[in-house]
Amino acid sequence: MPSEKTGKHGVVLDDMDTSSNQNPEDLNQFNPLIEPLPRWYGFYRRIRLVPWWLRYNRGTTEQAGLRDNICKLSTSMGLDGKLVSKIIRHAVSEFSKHGLGINYYGYHNIDHELEVAYFTLLAANGQKRQEHRFSKKDLITLFIAALFHDYDPLKQFDKPHEDSVERFIRNDGKIKRWIDDFEVSIDIIIALIYHTAYPFKGIIAEHANKRIQKLFTTAGIPENDITVRKHYEDLGWFLSISDRIAGYSLGNFDHSRELARRNVHSLGWHPSLINEESVKYFSALKEEKEMVERVLHGIPNEYKKNFFNNVEAFKESWEEEINIRNSIRRKELSLISVVEKIEGSLDSYITRSILSIYKELPAPIRLNAEKFMRSLSDSNTILITLRIDDEEAKIAGYVKGGQLENYKLRSGTRDENWGKKNTAHMEWISIKPGYWGETGGHLLRLHFLKEARRRGYTFVTSYVHRNVIDNRINRGERIMIVQKYDPDKLDYYRADMSNSVIQYPGQS
Repeated sequence: MPSEKTGKHGVVLDDMDTSSNQNPEDLNQFNPLIEPLPRWYGFYRRIRLVPWWLRYNRGTTEQAGLRDNICKLSTSMGLDGKLVSKIIRHAVSEFSKHGLGINYYGYHNIDHELEVAYFTLLAANGQKRQEHRFSKKDLITLFIAALFHDYDPLKQFDKPHEDSVERFIRNDGKIKRWIDDFEVSIDIIIALIYHTAYPFKGIIAEHANKRIQKLFTTAGIPENDITVRKHYEDLGWFLSISDRIAGYSLGNFDHSRELARRNVHSLGWHPSLINEESVKYFSALKEEKEMVERVLHGIPNEYKKNFFNNVEAFKESWEEEINIRNSIRRKELSLISVVEKIEGSLDSYITRSILSIYKELPAPIRLNAEKFMRSLSDSNTILITLRIDDEEAKIAGYVKGGQLENYKLRSGTRDENWGKKNTAHMEWISIKPGYWGETGGHLLRLHFLKEARRRGYTFVTSYVHRNVIDNRINRGERIMIVQKYDPDKLDYYRADMSNSVIQYPGQS
């Protein structure tokens, strides 16, 4: 679900231990995601990419599969396959080196670029009506624009700004050389990219259209040549629709839900908005029915079916959420939080329920599966479950954590309390759809704080969106942001538990 311009969806979860406190470089002096990295860390990150690059070059990664599909399709369409392969390799390399590769939790990563490039070529190649068919030059222009439409390595927000994308493309010597080799216009390519601005209305559309018309003029298209300008405007519109529906057509509902989660995360929205905003997003496509139908006409039936099934699935999920929330508001259903005692091994029902939620709702920052399983049998783990208050007491969510020193935090996070064993780290709160937004998350968090204090911890740390932290600070909570992260604004904060009163609703 491509987001609005106030954000068009990241987290680099690195295995570097916070014991990097020992490193002489003061990581708190730079933003780990956008500011210039210390030379040693840039080298370190490239070294970490080596195993993935080996798998990619052997063709055993998802990105390699998309690459192969693009190369095969482009060759069948008469494009230079070797040149296409070189361009893709450069895109994958640049996105990965700048932290926007496989470990980037945001929506606008290299997977998205490859999906949009492949889908756009598919849709263009499948046009049957003579007036809708594209020339070879159009196909090349569409491909390059699709592959680099989010090319903003140092973006301040997850949604790249088209002005920044233009600047990076114009200053990338390799991209410019390949554009020249293909004998297409860099100005037209960038004009198409401006049309992917979303939502394409109001101030956003006004700015984009003004720049698009200037780019047409720079490309040598006379202002009075309305026909040619309209042709390229439609080409940009075609790319924009492809950009917005590619991921939801190429995969099943699990894949679509993951895309929606990433987008909501990167926008800093509450998780309860995933299905609601997805339904609104797909409904808005009705305003562009003409181009949506044209794009869908060109793709294989399998992908059309995927798209419509996914749209319907989001509607059904949203309706289910509404029913659950109405039941809670009518007091037909209530939620309670429970501290689970871990002595040896958990009850099998608790373990199954938590693992199910863990797998279904991947968090932007979480333990790997092996460590997660081990933590469920560690008596030092703090585990709070959210349960439906009835005879079955089914688990609807959980929050988990433990001693700070047991965790590997995001690259760039330094905690002055590391080694003092006075801090509990709270992992990501996970709640099933439908139960978010009805005090469940609030119950879990406050109960975790209360339990951490009971166990003798002075501080609790976690990662959460900046606006959430600001709201808590404004309410008087003793919280400080230790490390800020842009573009995703998922910051590391510390709550001071000393001399604080935790008012926990409904619990003694």
